[in-house]
Parts: sequence; C-alpha cells; structure tokens
Amino acid sequence: MSQETQKTIPSYSVDVNDQITHSVVFDSGENNKKIDLADQDLFSVGRFLNVCLTIKHVAPAKQIAVGLALYETTGGHRVIKGHKTFAVAHNRDCCSDITLKNIHFVLPEEIAETQDKTNICSKRTFELDTTSHYIDLDCVV
Repeated sequence: MSQETQKTIPSYSVDVNDQITHSVVFDSGENNKKIDLADQDLFSVGRFLNVCLTIKHVAPAKQIAVGLALYETTGGHRVIKGHKTFAVAHNRDCCSDITLKNIHFVLPEEIAETQDKTNICSKRTFELDTTSHYIDLDCVV
C-alpha cells in the first residue's frame, strides 16, 4: 500500500491523574510535624464486573460464537453499557461443556444511570443478555 492510500489513525491522550498534592515543609531543625489535610473526594470510582459463563453440551470439533450484552436498567429503560464477543474452538472429540472465565466489564460511575454520578454508594441494576451459536455451517451432530 502506498503512503498516499494509508490511513493515519488519529490518537489523543487523556490525563486521568486523580492525585492531589499537598506541600509539606520542614523548617530548619524541625523533625516532627503534624498536618491536617482538607477533605478529599474520591475520584474515578466505579464498579468491576467479572463474569464466568458455561456453554453446555457443545458438539465435538465445532466452533461457537458467544455474545454478552450488559445493560443498566433504571425506570424501565435499558441502556447498553458494554458488550463482548468471542469465537471459541471446541477441539474435543465428544460433546462437552465449555467454560469462559474472567469476562470483565468496567463500569465507571460517570456512566451510571443515576442522579449522583460520583457516589459509589448508589444502587445500580444491570441485566446481562447472553447468546451462543455454532459458527460451522456443516451439519451439527
């Protein structure tokens, strides 16, 4: 591909530093100091969802597609908060279960469907839809 036809993917940086710096000065000869810091709010709070899923009775030597869609529900509304998709090869020669472990969803409070988007003490309700199907197009035994 020539340089003219190559597309440049734009990049940007985001500063997520939540650190608050407090200056502490020891005077000459001073070896002990007590300081009281101002109240400090928590920043970058959120939730972390870890999902394990078992697909039952997968036919031998087949591939399956697995999808998960995570919704936050509030007031009768479902708002998508994340999705995951996987293609999984089943290499055994008999029907068996396949377990997928450690499927992670990161849920910052900034995207919460609540009034206070900075308070992890708020209740949040989620629904997780899952689906799976064979990828292979030949007959499944």
